[in-house]
Formats: sequence, C-alpha cells, structure tokens
Amino acid sequence: MKVIAVDIDNVLNNFSDTLAQSTFIFKDSYGISQEKFSHYLKLVKRDDFAESKFLTNKFSDFRHRIHEECYPLAQANADGVKFMNWLKANDWKVVICTKRNLRLAGECTKKWLYENQIPYDYLVMALNKIVFCKLWDVPYLIDDDLLNITYGEHYGIQVFYPIMTKHSSIVYQTAKGFTQFEEIKQWIQE
Repeated sequence: MKVIAVDIDNVLNNFSDTLAQSTFIFKDSYGISQEKFSHYLKLVKRDDFAESKFLTNKFSDFRHRIHEECYPLAQANADGVKFMNWLKANDWKVVICTKRNLRLAGECTKKWLYENQIPYDYLVMALNKIVFCKLWDVPYLIDDDLLNITYGEHYGIQVFYPIMTKHSSIVYQTAKGFTQFEEIKQWIQE
C-alpha cells in the first residue's frame, strides 16, 4: 500500500506569510493586558515562545487563538492541491499530519481542506511526526519542520520539504528539498 503523510501549514498553504501580514486588534476577550497583547503578538509572529514551566498558559492560549484566526485566511498552494489530487488519483493513502490542535481547530481545518479541494484519507495531530510515521509505517513525509528534515531518514522516513529561507541553517540532512510538488513524483514512484 502506498502511504504518504503531508503537513498543512507552510506546505499546503502560506500560513507564515498570512500570520506575518495579518493585523490583529486587541480585545478584552483575550484576557490579557494591551501591553501583554503586544508582547505576545510579537512572539507569535516570530514563531517564538514565552518562557514558562507549564505546557499550557496564557501565552499558549493566545498563540492558539491567533493561529486559529489565520487558519481560514491562509491561501492554498495551487501546486500542492494539484499534487494531492494526483496522489488520490494514483491510489495513495493520504494522511494529513499536522501539529495543529485538532481538538480545538479540527472543524476549521476540515472545512479549509474541503473548500480548497484537498483530498485525504486521515487527518491526525502529531507533535513528533517522525515517531508517528515510524509507528504507523508511513514511509514518506512532506513537511517544513527542521527537526523532521534533519532526522527523518535516521528513523527510516524519507522527508521532502518545500525549500524556504529557514532551511538555509541546516548543516546536515538527507531530506530532499523541492520548489514544485511535481518534483516529488519522481522520488516516490515505485
């Protein structure tokens, strides 16, 4: 069986660009001060984290809420949509594998995938996609995360990634970078 896992944000869409370009207005419903709002927003836009000894805190709640505002605004990558439809037409099982908290953002994620005509068989949340792929025998992963790009093949997962500026810091990796999804076809043909 042919199985592949594909990330959403910054792979099938332009999430980081959307986040960077979006304007967010302070609201009392955020439950933080105007000063804290400005500080947290800068951190979120830089994809940075506020220091905390807790996994869930005011910042993590704020970060999720800002991301949730951006999810429906992110534009689908037309090349990625075409590739996803090619996968389904060629009998691939497609796992959308995301770090999004699907308990909180599952419905808007499904809606976005549907509206952008992106087919899939499974939608899963995985903080460590290499472990997920290894445990579920998914040999291929398309993802932009530096950790997966660097260590995927070490665990038997072939990783493909859209080449982005943030990838210039990678010293050693065996993953394959691409500029067009079409390039991936040659690497996954049996």
